[in-house]
Amino acid sequence: MPFLKLPTLKIALRRALGGPHMLGYVPVLTLFSYWAAGEFALYMMAIGLPILLALTGQIPSDKPIFHSESDGLTGLPMRDGLISWADATLPRASKSNREVAVIALVVDDMDDLEERFGRNMRDKVTLETADRIKNLLRDEDVMARLGPGLAIGVSNVRPPETENLLQLSRRIQSVFDAPFSDESTRIYCSMSLGIASECHVKHAEGTDLVVGAQRACELAAMSGPGSVRVFTEGLSSRKPGERDRARELSNALESGEIFAWFQPQVKSLTGAVSGFEALARWDHPDRGLLAPNSFLSDIDKAGLSQRLAEVILKQALTALNAWDAAGFSVPTISVNFSSEELRNPRLPDYVRWELDRHNISPDRLVVEVLESVVAESSEDVISRTLNSLSRIGCRIDLDDFGTGFTSFINIRRFSVGRIKIDRSLVNHVDRDEDQLKMISALLAFSERLGINALAEGVETEGEVATLRDLGCEEIQGYVTARPMSLGETLLWLEENAPPNPKAIKLRRVK
Repeated sequence: MPFLKLPTLKIALRRALGGPHMLGYVPVLTLFSYWAAGEFALYMMAIGLPILLALTGQIPSDKPIFHSESDGLTGLPMRDGLISWADATLPRASKSNREVAVIALVVDDMDDLEERFGRNMRDKVTLETADRIKNLLRDEDVMARLGPGLAIGVSNVRPPETENLLQLSRRIQSVFDAPFSDESTRIYCSMSLGIASECHVKHAEGTDLVVGAQRACELAAMSGPGSVRVFTEGLSSRKPGERDRARELSNALESGEIFAWFQPQVKSLTGAVSGFEALARWDHPDRGLLAPNSFLSDIDKAGLSQRLAEVILKQALTALNAWDAAGFSVPTISVNFSSEELRNPRLPDYVRWELDRHNISPDRLVVEVLESVVAESSEDVISRTLNSLSRIGCRIDLDDFGTGFTSFINIRRFSVGRIKIDRSLVNHVDRDEDQLKMISALLAFSERLGINALAEGVETEGEVATLRDLGCEEIQGYVTARPMSLGETLLWLEENAPPNPKAIKLRRVK
């Protein structure tokens, strides 16, 4: 009788040993071994049976088994392996009411790194990045090579999923706190990350998670070094025209076509300057100067909100330095931050760094957040970001107040120090009784809470007089000045901010 080939023998053993009936063989085989050959056979049975089961693939593993080609540099599985792992892990996580997520990451400016230090340094950074991150992962998680970067498959993500994944992203980015060294060369790097979890994608499959994480990572890299983006369904349906628009906006931000203009805020009683608000403008090469409402929605769709905020913040702080150097007293500068930016857990650190770099006290920066963001947000990450900014010393303004449904609790939870009454409520307040009652109620509301109030969109001296009589401390609008460039603000301040602040005249700007 010919010998069975090894594969055939393995299949035969698997058929014999596999299945529930195997449970009936174990006691019989154990007793027979002891009866036939004594204790020695019993020991061999105890050792040999698990080995035999392992060889035939009958011992289950908690970690999903997946097959993939390995990356030649890092030895990590490739994209197909990550998708296979996710597909195998999703059903297991679902049974325990957990979620599976993929985090894609890229080292920022890797091409520049290679150009300056050579291919060997690029490979060294990639390898060491993988080694550093491995120390943060659990046994059930996995790392893969994904395009030019890396990716992490995270299993058993507990709620709140987004917040926990953002915290993990912070820990991952912290591995770059230490420099990379190659002989006498020491360099510091940063990384951008994209996150996609089951709660972020429409179809919970491995491919969707990997594609979503990659798309979010691309947008993070476009937004600036060290950015983090969470995938949303709108990111996956980008049409060619929208991609071109996103590329155009990204180029405009980097080339300086999009910049800050400034509108003054003044005291209603004296006309003294209390601050300026930084507002984005786009000097389009073909369409001329564009107001924010013509491109901000496209900025949001392109995932460039964080990059825009960085550009405007830097220019706002530069403007404060310029006003200080010229001898003008401008107490504060206000900068708008969207919900997307406020979800970035690294925002407070970035703001603190920019304030230090410009040598500006934190209490001179006013962070403006829309009332709709506060009213609709149930995310603790936004609350923590705003509270962190407040602890730094920054002031928090609630913008477009009166258009949402903010509760007393939210105003305290988000450390709001001033409300900005929306222009839709301010218009014709001197002639419209309903508007007058509404503004009066909002001012009483702010007074009871012990926070300041500023009226936006003030256009006539009649509105100024009424707001002053109602006790509104600050105003902003065309009655004082239109938004203007930094150079124009210096001329305006020279004319309107003499040593005696009471001399400022409120007037309607044609």
